[in-house]
Amino acid sequence: MGLTISYTLKLKSATIEEVREKIMALQKIALTFPLVKVHGLVELAGKDCIIEQEGADPHLILKMRALRHGDMKIDENGKFSFHDSTYIIGFDTLPGEGCESATFGLATHGEIQAKNDWTWISFCKTQYASNPQYGGLNNFIRCHSFVIEMLEEIQKLGISCKVNDESGYWENRNLEELISCIKEYNILIATVIGEFKNKFEDLGVISQAPVLDYPNFEYLEAEGNDLLNDKYNQLD
Repeated sequence: MGLTISYTLKLKSATIEEVREKIMALQKIALTFPLVKVHGLVELAGKDCIIEQEGADPHLILKMRALRHGDMKIDENGKFSFHDSTYIIGFDTLPGEGCESATFGLATHGEIQAKNDWTWISFCKTQYASNPQYGGLNNFIRCHSFVIEMLEEIQKLGISCKVNDESGYWENRNLEELISCIKEYNILIATVIGEFKNKFEDLGVISQAPVLDYPNFEYLEAEGNDLLNDKYNQLD
């Protein structure tokens, strides 16, 4: 739960060398952003692309993002099965405190040929970069803008990029609307989580949610409840 940017990347009929060149160029661009942590380029082939279900997998996030829609299935015994990629080139970034990591890359799933089709399905939840402890609104705007600008650069590299930005900022680039959206999301989530916490805390259920770490959580929750009460009164 939280404001998220989702994106699907596609590149048709490209060699491994062409993909590597594009992802390395993208990583170089990411390194120009201040305060963003950019991890090293990861290149995996064959069996190294397989998701390890036992023990720690240092490249688990990248491997998960490399999966196509429908590649992950759960059998009747609750065991996961995957149609693993056959080649992955990508890297991970951390836009800022409170923000989820944003991964960028391309993967192919069939037999490696001279040229293959490549895809990448990922998302980044920027919502909790707005925590006042991490810099509040300024930190959120910086993190959200980083992901958007990276996706723009991806398009410039000739990679097809389909984006779903829940704030609408990808489409309208309206900073005032982005600010209004994050404020509304914070109030909404604080209200919902607060209600859940109040109902289940007496039952011994410990509520854990990033918004509970906000120093102004109670203020946000109260503001949300006030808005709900106003709407109920209007209906009466």
